[in-house]
Amino acid sequence: MANENNWVKILIDKLELSTTAEFCRKADLGRGLVDKLSAGENQPRFDTLKKIKDAFPKTNLNWLISGVGEVLEDVKDDAEIKLTELYLSKLKSVENPRFKNYLLASIEHFAQDYTELEEMENNAKAQLVTDKDLMLFHMELLFFQYRRRIVSNTLKQAPESGSLLSGFVPGRIEKITELLDGINRKILKTVNLVTDDLVNIPEETEQDVASETSLDEEVIADERRNLTELMEYGQKLEKSNSDEKE
Repeated sequence: MANENNWVKILIDKLELSTTAEFCRKADLGRGLVDKLSAGENQPRFDTLKKIKDAFPKTNLNWLISGVGEVLEDVKDDAEIKLTELYLSKLKSVENPRFKNYLLASIEHFAQDYTELEEMENNAKAQLVTDKDLMLFHMELLFFQYRRRIVSNTLKQAPESGSLLSGFVPGRIEKITELLDGINRKILKTVNLVTDDLVNIPEETEQDVASETSLDEEVIADERRNLTELMEYGQKLEKSNSDEKE
């Protein structure tokens, strides 16, 4: 145990506790004992170390005992452990990069999707929206959020430079960005439970309509391809689980 640098004070600082009294209270340790440990007069017993570890799970037990290693360690909660196990057992071995990109995009948008859903439900309570109407808003929001994921993923994969042969199309990124902005505006309206479009939209030229239609068809094709791949992968998982049970 390393006492020369006052290990108790080091631990308190790392845990970002305001006072020694707070450390004593949370660890259920007497102030007299803690002061002696700080001064190096006493060596901590196992039950003392256990109290500290139980009160502050991030504390590195190896450091507490030997003074070696980092003071704090990364502690994973049950959800993080389960997600890691799921990725390693079901997803890491998948060789399809499109499926992995889709998964990463979904995770990236999950927190934003949930926040928007929660805000919409709060607005519905404030405006006394019926359950039937709220269900329709739910469906609309989920639809727009799904399209946002697809378009965002398409935007990330769009080449920023090059030639027509390399897949670069002038103005394509701008059009995808415009489409994404439009979807975000629709999501905002849905979250705020707005049913009528009060925003003035500039008139579209035939060229704009054709361009947006082409881009929309491309996005729809991406959606169909992703759904097909997800269904195929689901069937493989189902067969794998069935074989494991046998």
